[in-house]
Amino acid sequence: MKHLVLSLTALLFTISTLQAQSKKELATLLSRDLEAYRKYTLALNFDSSLQYMPPKTYEIVPFDSLKATMLQAMNNKYMDVEMASFQFDPKRKPKIKKAGVYHWAIVPYTGSMRMVIKGEASFKMMLVPVMTKQFGEKNVKMEDDSTMLIALKNKNLIVFKDPASPIWFMIEDKRFAKGQGSEAEKQFFNSVLPEEVLKALGDQ
Repeated sequence: MKHLVLSLTALLFTISTLQAQSKKELATLLSRDLEAYRKYTLALNFDSSLQYMPPKTYEIVPFDSLKATMLQAMNNKYMDVEMASFQFDPKRKPKIKKAGVYHWAIVPYTGSMRMVIKGEASFKMMLVPVMTKQFGEKNVKMEDDSTMLIALKNKNLIVFKDPASPIWFMIEDKRFAKGQGSEAEKQFFNSVLPEEVLKALGDQ
């Protein structure tokens, strides 16, 4: 009996250790993927950054079409847009949770976008109130007559990983989106996130 108890104790200790190692490995992979995503986003490298989008995204819109849309939005006859900053708070480590076969987490981030307006004065007059309503008056500043800096505050990425995937997938949390196009953003978010993860999120 004594040997049986020792064997069971050793087995439970081994299982506990493996689980801890698994969580540690998941956190290491998440840190790696977040840093890669940050670098690709700042560089506007859509070939790489879009690889981290939820797989269901490309059941709705093909990869090449999404990439072309992003490129057109960032550089067109009306404006040029760049990511001026994008960072994760090193003091706020994401808490990895489980939902069905998926691991998931909420990852807070901050950043900023710089928009160089190339359109006519009437376009700028129309754009400023739209951006102010979308991001908040305190988060929209004109650096000069044609350059707008938009601060991205209180933002979250929802990240998830299934066992078969070598990477974490990530998408901006759009559950509480407001402003123009917010309903379409919410619908898209709900469509591409795994049902188990969406249910686990609740109102967190």
